[in-house]
Parts: sequence; C-alpha cells; structure tokens
Amino acid sequence: MTLFVFWISVGMIVLPLAGYPALLFVAGRLRKKRKTSPFSVLPRVTCLVAARNEASCIARRIENLLSQDYPAGLLEIIVGSDASTDDTDEIVKSYSDRGVFLHRSEERAGKSEIMVRLRDLAKGEILVLTDANTVFRQDTVTRLVGPFSDPAVGCVDGSRRNSLTVETCESAYWRYETLLKKMCGRLGSVLGSTGAVFALRKGLFMPAGPKRADDFEIGVMVRMQGKECVFNPAALALEPSDSDQSQYRRMVRIVAQYFGMAVRFFFMALGRGRLWLALQLLLHKILRWQIGVFAVLAVVSLYLLAGTAPFYNVLFWLSVLFNLAAMTGAVLRRGLPGLFLMPYYFWLMGISAIHGMAKLLLRGPTLLWDHEPRK
Repeated sequence: MTLFVFWISVGMIVLPLAGYPALLFVAGRLRKKRKTSPFSVLPRVTCLVAARNEASCIARRIENLLSQDYPAGLLEIIVGSDASTDDTDEIVKSYSDRGVFLHRSEERAGKSEIMVRLRDLAKGEILVLTDANTVFRQDTVTRLVGPFSDPAVGCVDGSRRNSLTVETCESAYWRYETLLKKMCGRLGSVLGSTGAVFALRKGLFMPAGPKRADDFEIGVMVRMQGKECVFNPAALALEPSDSDQSQYRRMVRIVAQYFGMAVRFFFMALGRGRLWLALQLLLHKILRWQIGVFAVLAVVSLYLLAGTAPFYNVLFWLSVLFNLAAMTGAVLRRGLPGLFLMPYYFWLMGISAIHGMAKLLLRGPTLLWDHEPRK
C-alpha cells in the first residue's frame, strides 16, 4: 500500500509539472503558424478598472491610460468604485472632463460584480481589463488589441512584470509560468487571464453566473464559446511585486475561490465537447492545485519505504536535500539565484494550496476581500 501511495503521488506531481508542458510542446510543433494582418479600421476600446479605496494610486492609473498611444477618440475609460470610503471617487470625478467615467456602487459588490456592471456601460468593441495599481507601457493597449484582427481570437492576455524596462523575473518558477503561457498562446489555448492586463471582445464577456466576472472565469468562458485565447508578451504591464507573505495569501484565496469553479468548468467543457480545454483544466488547475497534498503523501510514504531497498534510500536522501534547499531558500530569499529557489517556491505554492483547499471546505469560496494598503 505504501509503495502504491508513493508512486501515485509522484505521478500526480510529475503529470502537471512536466507532462503538461511536454504535451503543450508537442501540440505546438504540430500546429501551423498563425497568420494575421493588421486592422483596416481600428476598433473602439474601453478600459475597465475596478477600484476599492485606491486613492493612493488611481490618479496614476488614469494618467497612464490617458497617455496610451491608442487613438484618444477610440479609447474610453470607466472606473467602477466598489463603495470606496476614501477619496477614490473624487479623484476619478476630477478626470471627467477628459472622458473618464465613474460608476459607483453604494454597497460592497466585489470586483466580479463591478466588472459585469462596467461591461454593460462600455461602448467599446474590445474591453481591456486591468487593476488600479497597474501601469501599462505606452503601447500596451495597442499590443493587446492587435491580435483581434484575427476573428478566431476572443481574448488576449498580456505580460505582468516588475519592471517595464528590464527583465526582472525573480525566479525560475516565474519563468516556468511564462513559458507555459507562451506555449498555450501558440495554440490559442491560454487558460484564464492575467487580471492586471488582458482584453476580450465585449460580446464574449459571458461569465458563468450573472454577478461573476473573475479573471480566470472570463478567459475560460471565452474558450468555452469556441474562441481562442492568445498571449502577447509585448503587451507589458508593471504591477508591484508581492512579498512572499502576500503571495502566499493570494494563492490561498485563489484556490479557495477557483477550485470549485475549475471542477465545474471541467465537466462543462466535457459536456460541450471541448476536450482539450477539459484536459487543460484537469492538468493545469485541478491536479496542480493538489500538488501540495501529493507532495506530503510522497514524503511520508518515502520515509516509510527508506531502508526497504537501496533505490528508495537514494530517493529518501535526495528528498532530504530538496527539502533542505527549500528551507535554505526561505531563509536566504534574496541571496540565491532563481533556480535554487525552486524547492522553496514548490513548497510555498504547495502548502498555500493545501491551506486554500482547507479554507474552501470549511468556509466556502472567498467572494469579497480587501486588498492590503497600497504603498
């Protein structure tokens, strides 16, 4: 039984982390290169920003959007205030003479419902969704809109970075995530969206529920409708890097909020014949969010197997070295190159996912939350 648990656990770790990228690579090699042509007439675009007590950064966000190189007459900006109690509303109103619109909710609704309301107000054919603390490079909106010249494309995901001028990926883990997104993009199969910087056709903004519009859900529902989601790494956005503590809490929230939805989408995709989408949801979301559980089972079962055969003795000591490297990464966070931080990030994500699942089972999905104070 111990041997069975160990190898099943190892398989459930390797499948999403290595098997899935290998599958994407092979599928990408088999797909013909996409051919696109520029727009003859540029579409009208609406930028949607949900804000909750964002007085410290909302002016910078609006100024940044107003400075985009997309034609001003074709760019609309709508800010949705989720019952803000600071000066957010007054700051947004001060830009009304420059074509910036404010929609205020008097009661807390949450980002999802606010985005649904903003969609209904938008006049643009293309919707650009972003966060209040994000900064776009001057051509980001143009870069997001470009791929929509292909009628098969329904959603375009951009690239969130810590710097708009230099590459500052903090770890091999982040580079791994970007690589996956690039491979999915070649297939038109990006799974979910980067909340800070993505766009979609207004007619495809169809969340699974009338008051839901989460970033992950919006992108998946575009795919569910038979359209492609691509990745444009040139559509750059700067968003402050979270601390490890903030990243941990974010992962807990993501799993608590999205795991049930990922399972629901998996069966929905099967029912609609979207088999590739269903497989992606299974490998990249459902199984991946369980890696922490499988890792704990693998370590415990390997401890019990140590001494039964030389092979398992070697594996046991390799696991000890891996876990020591993880603890070293936790202590010397900024003193190690990205590759050496992989064990630390593996356990950080794994344990946070376990925490998120526990929170989901005990309390249900998280629907409303307040961000940490902006600096």
